[in-house]
Amino acid sequence: MPSPTAVRVALVLCLGLSACSPGSDTRASETAAAAAPAPAQVASADLTASNALNFHVLDYVGWNNHDIDVFRRLHTADVKVQSGAYKTEGIDQHVAALQPFWKPEALVTNHNPIVAEGEWTCMVGTLAGGTSKMVTLAKWRDGAISEEYILSNLLSPGAARPAVSGAPVATITNRSPEMKRQVGAELGWSCSMDRTADGKLVISLSKAGGTAAQQMVFVQ
Repeated sequence: MPSPTAVRVALVLCLGLSACSPGSDTRASETAAAAAPAPAQVASADLTASNALNFHVLDYVGWNNHDIDVFRRLHTADVKVQSGAYKTEGIDQHVAALQPFWKPEALVTNHNPIVAEGEWTCMVGTLAGGTSKMVTLAKWRDGAISEEYILSNLLSPGAARPAVSGAPVATITNRSPEMKRQVGAELGWSCSMDRTADGKLVISLSKAGGTAAQQMVFVQ
C-alpha cells in the first residue's frame, strides 16, 4: 500500500495534469510539479513517520503487553541501550533487563511530547497514574532501534540545568505540520541529547515560544 505522503504527491501531480486541458496554459502543471516535494524529501518524511509509528507500537503493544516478540522485531540484534546508569548490548541483554520493570504501575498511557526527525525519535511517556514520566530517545536503522537512551529523572520547572560538555549527541526538530496528524508530533518541538563533563546523559525538550511547562529536562 502506498504511503500517505506518496498518495498526496500523486494527487498534486494529477491535479496539475488535469488543469491542462487542450489549449490551456501549461504553466498550471508546471506550478503543481514545482510545488510537489522532491523524492528525497518524501523518503525522509516517510522514514520519520514510520519510525515514530513503530515507537508507538513498541510502547503501547510491546511494553504494555509484555510482548517480547515485538521487542525483538523492533530492535536490532546488536542494539545498545542506556537506561539511567545501566547499559546493555544486544537484544538478549535488553529483554532480560527490562522484564523486572513490567509492573501495572509502569504501563505507558500517553506519549507527549513527541519529536521525530529522520533516524531519531524522542518521546516522553506518561506512566499509569499520571505522575511519572520517562523520556526515550531512539536511533533507528532499517526499521529497528539500534541505539536507545532512557531517562526518568525529570527536573522540576525552573531547576538549574546541568552543564554539558561538547556538541550535542543528537538534535532533532519537528519540521512538518503533517507529522501531527500522522504520529502526534506537534510542530515547534525539538529535542537534544547532551553529556556532562563526567559522561552523564541530559535529554532536553522544548517548544519554540512555549511556556515554562513546555521546557523539559531529564537527567541521569
